[in-house]
Amino acid sequence: MSTYSDITDLANADFTIMTNKTKTIIDNNDAATTEINTKNKTLLQKQQIQDSQMKEIENKEKLLLTRARMLQISQDRNSYKTKVIYTLLAILIVIFIINLFIWSLKKSNGNVK
Repeated sequence: MSTYSDITDLANADFTIMTNKTKTIIDNNDAATTEINTKNKTLLQKQQIQDSQMKEIENKEKLLLTRARMLQISQDRNSYKTKVIYTLLAILIVIFIINLFIWSLKKSNGNVK
């Protein structure tokens, strides 16, 4: 039969084993928590970097749209200037042709007289 001291020794041994297992679980839990916190900080830093990169991309898109609009305005102005130049050139050619016509009429009228 088991005596009281044997039962107490078995209980103490079981208690020690359970305490050691509990400490091991707590240590593992603390290590996992530390690792999770470290990965969380890393992810937060990466998210901040990504957010700043997204803001830079948005700013560059706005700049690109602005420059595209400026280019469109410049092309419109150049098109307008080209039209004005061609119109003036056409007017000059018409004036030259009218002068030639008038000169030829005067010359032909001069020969008749």
